Amino acid sequence: MPYFKIVTFGCKVNQYESAGMAEALGRQGLVSLPLEAAPDLIVVNTCTVTARADQQARQAIRRLVRDYPEAQIWVTGCYAQRAPEEIASLPGVAKVFGNLEKAALGELFSFGSGYPQSRVQVQGVGEQGSFHSWQVSHFPGHTRAWLKIQDGCNHACAYCIVPTVRGRGRSLSPENVTSSLERLGDRGFQEVVLTGIDLGQYGQDLTPPTSLARLLQHLAQGHWPFRVRLSSLEPQEITPELMEALSGFPHLCPHFHLPLQSGAPAVLQAMGRPYGPEYFRDVVLELHRRFPTAALGLDVLVGFPGETVSDFEATLTLVETLPVAYLHVFPFSPRPDTPAQALPRLPGREVQRRAQLMRALGQAQKKTFYQKQVGQGGEVLVEGPDPDRPGWLRGISDNYLRVFLPGPADWQNRRLNVRFLRFEAGMVRGEVITPADK
Repeated sequence: MPYFKIVTFGCKVNQYESAGMAEALGRQGLVSLPLEAAPDLIVVNTCTVTARADQQARQAIRRLVRDYPEAQIWVTGCYAQRAPEEIASLPGVAKVFGNLEKAALGELFSFGSGYPQSRVQVQGVGEQGSFHSWQVSHFPGHTRAWLKIQDGCNHACAYCIVPTVRGRGRSLSPENVTSSLERLGDRGFQEVVLTGIDLGQYGQDLTPPTSLARLLQHLAQGHWPFRVRLSSLEPQEITPELMEALSGFPHLCPHFHLPLQSGAPAVLQAMGRPYGPEYFRDVVLELHRRFPTAALGLDVLVGFPGETVSDFEATLTLVETLPVAYLHVFPFSPRPDTPAQALPRLPGREVQRRAQLMRALGQAQKKTFYQKQVGQGGEVLVEGPDPDRPGWLRGISDNYLRVFLPGPADWQNRRLNVRFLRFEAGMVRGEVITPADK
């Protein structure tokens, strides 16, 4: 019996697609096992959003080749899409396939009957005209489910490689979104994360066109057995219509993640970001007004070419004045064939210094956000045993608090009403009040 393992880097879309590939291989008779079981096939699903992501993928591939010399090492994902020959040149890599070929993995791999002649199968993403609908029902190692309802991006940010490796925006039809959610509900999931490369562009490519706001308005009419969380939203796509839809959605987790990137007008303009700091501030404050307990997370890109000290300080000041729960901080990383690649770069040491300052601010704001929740209550989805505290459970609140609490193992995948007692070791200690309605 052949065994396989999938190693995933990057975003929730990649994680969702890995789950889809795992189910496709399962239908071919392969069995998923931990790496320690020496699988026959290892699929590495890569990210290429930064040079660091590329480096991590190469390191992982070399380690897997060394540790499992008998295994077939297949590589896919955004790095494979961008530089397939570079990946194929790594010793021990048996095959490279692109993002569009993920959907055909079950056909690409036929254990015992030989492998396709071509070691590299990567179709250009510009040739993709429709959305591939994965029917994923299992997410090994995860209590929550993801549902990819959008792929690709129509923006042209100066630093971003994503449109090149993912293609233009395309969407899952509202009917398929509904049926997919029904299937996940039947599987017993208590939270579903709606995800996409640019979720706010959902529906623009469909006939007739629709929007994320109208999708949420439609879904709000259903009686779902789970709560719904949204992945990242571009600030310019949070329209008044979407604000109203978010406010009227009864199953929504109050958690929003927005890419700010910079708080300096000149830097935002150079990045190709279609908004200014004031607009961004207004969006965040309106979300906070409507959802006062919501976790608001931001992406910040520091050290973009031409970013002055005052530009960076403007970003620090803007972030300090916003009700932010956490930051994802990225030092500028030039990506091939993007406009920003050719721009003069700031000294690496200065970029890292700025990144450290921004991350320190993010940690301070996270602590403030968590401490404000102490004494309050909220709904927590129990994800399983806490690996750092034997006999305790770990979960996630609807507003994205990481929580540990006492309780039996059979509470896994249950939603509980929890009182937040104190901030401790980067998490919140909780106690159960009553189980929440399912």
